[in-house]
Amino acid sequence: MYMEHTTDTTLIVTSALAKLKGRIEGEGLTLRESTDFPEFEKTIRATADRYLMEDFSSRFFDLHGSMAFWIGAWDKSGMPVSVQAAKVEELSDRSLAEHWRQQHRRIFVDPCAQAELGHEHASDAYAMRGRIVYHGNLWLRGDMRGKGLAEALTQMGFLVSLLKWSPDYLYGLMAEKSALKGFGLRVGYRRFAPRGTHWVTPPAHIRPDDWLVYSTRSDLIVLAKSILAEAGADPE
Repeated sequence: MYMEHTTDTTLIVTSALAKLKGRIEGEGLTLRESTDFPEFEKTIRATADRYLMEDFSSRFFDLHGSMAFWIGAWDKSGMPVSVQAAKVEELSDRSLAEHWRQQHRRIFVDPCAQAELGHEHASDAYAMRGRIVYHGNLWLRGDMRGKGLAEALTQMGFLVSLLKWSPDYLYGLMAEKSALKGFGLRVGYRRFAPRGTHWVTPPAHIRPDDWLVYSTRSDLIVLAKSILAEAGADPE
């Protein structure tokens, strides 16, 4: 683990995770964290959407425990209710935008000849360097929505990432409509940049209106404190 913050901070984050875990399990769900991505793909295939993001596909990446994990939730009958995944990149030698230019060409453009990646990515992405976590492939079954579970589950993924990697940044890409409705803020993102990756001609399954949404390490620590404060615990 990369633990660059204090022991007190670690205790705050683990306490916040315990609160989230109790809230989710209180809905009758079973949680599991794993680094087995073949199992992740199998679990995705059992969901209604069956949507596996390229970023977490064994077709493009060799994902292993030191750089990626996923979290699943199952109901009492053993059916999947939610999945999410995260992975870390060491980008000390290039910005997130430069990383996108390299990676997106390989995983989106090369398999799709008509796709064309642009150069006018979110301005913030050109300044983001260091240890950067991408959080994505979040799915919550329709009948479980509207209960606050999307927020709790996403925040759990954020805080597990914080404990594992102490990232400089954690980011996602979110549809403009969701960002404008405040969903990103509710789940724990604290910084927003209209336009994420810039597509001249996007692949058919990629939204061209995504926003870059992200938090710094300090933002994630504040998130943990706010979870404890809402639960009536002393975050100090």
